[in-house]
Amino acid sequence: MIILLVSVALMIVLIVIGFDVALSMIGSTLVYFALKMLLQGADQFTVVPQLMADQLRSDALVSVPLFILMGALMTVSGITTTLVRLLLYPFARLRGPLGYVNVAANLGMSGMSGSSVADAAATSMVLIRPMVKTGWRPAEAGALTAAAATIGPITPPSIPLVLIGGLASLSIGQLFLAGIVPGIAVAVGLMIWVYIRSRSRPRVDAHKVFATARVGAGRALLQALVAVATPLVVVGGLVSGATTTTEAAALGCAVSFLALFTVFRPPTGRALWESFREAALSTSAILITLAGSAGISWMLALEGVGDHLAVGLEALSFSPVLLWLTIIAGLLVLGLVLEAVPLIFILVPVVYPLLPALGIDPIHFSIVMTVALMIGAISPPVGLNLFAVSRTGDVPLDDLLRASWPYVGVLGIVTVILALVPQISLWLPGVFFPPS
Repeated sequence: MIILLVSVALMIVLIVIGFDVALSMIGSTLVYFALKMLLQGADQFTVVPQLMADQLRSDALVSVPLFILMGALMTVSGITTTLVRLLLYPFARLRGPLGYVNVAANLGMSGMSGSSVADAAATSMVLIRPMVKTGWRPAEAGALTAAAATIGPITPPSIPLVLIGGLASLSIGQLFLAGIVPGIAVAVGLMIWVYIRSRSRPRVDAHKVFATARVGAGRALLQALVAVATPLVVVGGLVSGATTTTEAAALGCAVSFLALFTVFRPPTGRALWESFREAALSTSAILITLAGSAGISWMLALEGVGDHLAVGLEALSFSPVLLWLTIIAGLLVLGLVLEAVPLIFILVPVVYPLLPALGIDPIHFSIVMTVALMIGAISPPVGLNLFAVSRTGDVPLDDLLRASWPYVGVLGIVTVILALVPQISLWLPGVFFPPS
């Protein structure tokens, strides 16, 4: 166990000082097996490359680059501006209207990209300056944008849920359905906070300060309907059983590509190339992180961490409420240190075998874990959404960090509610996948 602690500590130190997460995991794995060989005579170095190769042998992983490409194609279409323009109409008469528009636009964008960082960057470029003109402080507008972008990985087509489903052998269709209502719940929570913060704001005409897209209202509505219909096609194919996960992702890509050149303004060759390039880079980063996590999972299994954890939880005899609060607290702490994707790769093999004994539904746990880990995207020191907003919205990072804490609280409250009321997540999967 001491060797494991040394290796994990090394991994954390490497990540904190700026090493790539995947390389940090691979390095700590090599150190672990080196120490095992030197101190215990166990030569298991040859296992490492085999573990990394086996970790990538999942049919569900084939869909990951396709879902990422689907999101990249929709982002380059300029759909963010179109959505914002349409959403101005229902919210224009409220105080702080662009705050509501920001959250609603991210909810709409979530069904197209599945990436919180991409949504944060796209929304910040379009909305932060108009929000400032209507009375929002730049840091507050940026923090709201970063928080609203966390909806993306919760609702379909969520990349984290695809990864969880592949690693834990869960139904991707059920996971996608389970994320819809929680995603809406996060949006409602953020809108409630916008309402509280906007009560003292003067009424403004948001249409005058926002540079709308130069397309007709009918064309804008058609674009928005096509954009919203794309994820519905994906989820519909999965729920009906007409497509596998990979086929649904390919269908979503095909629909996005066709819409890009028919309904939307065709992108330049350079913009299209950048979409494919971004999808390739994102996929490579995810896959190498997955391969690197194989060694960490094997280390934890060799040391019996899962068994020790199960015995410890059983000995504590937590009530269901206290158990969930403990789990959420642990996820929040881990989310402050690591990004969501590597944490998913590390936690799923260790935690999911324990869920039946704890009386926790794995679909329900997947949603709660995803929402809890998304809080790390708006919390220092990881805070990927904050970095994206700071870069694209030209907002000082220090100001964003200070302004993000209320939104961390909002997401924390929503996470606890989702944990304690499992039907919020399980109702929709139960409708389409009734227990036999």
